[in-house]
Amino acid sequence: MANIFQIVKYEGDNSTFIWKSDIEDFNTGTQLIVHESQEAIFFMNGQALDLFGPGRHTLETQNIPLVRKFLSAPTNDQTPFHCEVYFINKAELMSIKWGTDSQVQYMDPSYKFPLKIGASGEMSLRVDDSRKMLMKLVGAEKSIDKAELTQMFRVFLMARVKPYLAQTMQNSEFGIFEVDSHMDELSTALHKQLAPDFADYGLSLERFFVTTIVKPDGDKAYESFQDIHIRQYADVANAQLRQKVGIIDQQTSAQRLVIESAAMAQKRAQEGYTYQSERGYDIAEKVAQNEGVGNLSSAGIGLGMMGGIAGSMSAVVAGITNEAIHPVMSQTDAPAESGEGPLDDSDEMASFKQKLEKLKLMKEAEIISDAEFDEEKKKLLNSL
Repeated sequence: MANIFQIVKYEGDNSTFIWKSDIEDFNTGTQLIVHESQEAIFFMNGQALDLFGPGRHTLETQNIPLVRKFLSAPTNDQTPFHCEVYFINKAELMSIKWGTDSQVQYMDPSYKFPLKIGASGEMSLRVDDSRKMLMKLVGAEKSIDKAELTQMFRVFLMARVKPYLAQTMQNSEFGIFEVDSHMDELSTALHKQLAPDFADYGLSLERFFVTTIVKPDGDKAYESFQDIHIRQYADVANAQLRQKVGIIDQQTSAQRLVIESAAMAQKRAQEGYTYQSERGYDIAEKVAQNEGVGNLSSAGIGLGMMGGIAGSMSAVVAGITNEAIHPVMSQTDAPAESGEGPLDDSDEMASFKQKLEKLKLMKEAEIISDAEFDEEKKKLLNSL
């Protein structure tokens, strides 16, 4: 016979799922202590009868309805039946390792070629239905810890994870080369598929993580598609980079031109001349170097251009026109001091061409407008 007023309590550790008390065949009045996140199930003659939650319980007939009919006064409230108490740890047991024992084959959705992969990760479990778990897993075991539970579910887990993994990968929108960035999606999909299977054993699959995908490195088909995949994105990236560099070069050139123009404009302002004046200098130098046009100073245009730079462009135009209209002042009417006579027709045409060429250069330098050029050209023609 058992002693009166015994105390039955949990004496396992936090890694234990199920623990059976060493005290058996106790009497009514025995104290049962159940900690938080635990449940206790009272067994009699191998049958799970009553379930107790957290707290302190006195095992009396009124507290054990299903046992009441077995307890009798002739035995002085000492039951002749075999009684046991199982404690179930309902805390979440985390960091339970899992992994496929072999690779699974599936058809990659991106490139449509078969390949084999493996996977591993971690999960956490919690007892959801204590009675169901005891009936399906415990049997005659005294206790079950995390390692023993993992071993018990190893074959079960492999039988479920491998087909679920192949189906999920084949039906996904990402391929083997993008799977590392979609681990959360893969973990969520497998968790959803596995949860009902664990529920059949009274367990809740609280969390399920895929942390590693074992890829078929060394497989020729896999590596050839991997090379194509990398080149595809590398070529696009290189083209985009070249385009960005080209745009930057253009922007740099444009900015340099703006800076140089601003500096030149400031220089002209400080030295007291304009862009038009600078162009006049350039044209004057060009005409002076052009032997076919003649000597600017002898024709009067050199002084005229310098006068235009100073703001006397009209005088230059008038000088050219007067020279064209009244050539006799320097050629026919004036006495020939050197003994030379009037210009013949060929000399007059050459002089006309020289003056016309000068007008063209002045127009190109924007010293005179198109209308002024046409007007002066007409005067030259009328002077012939």
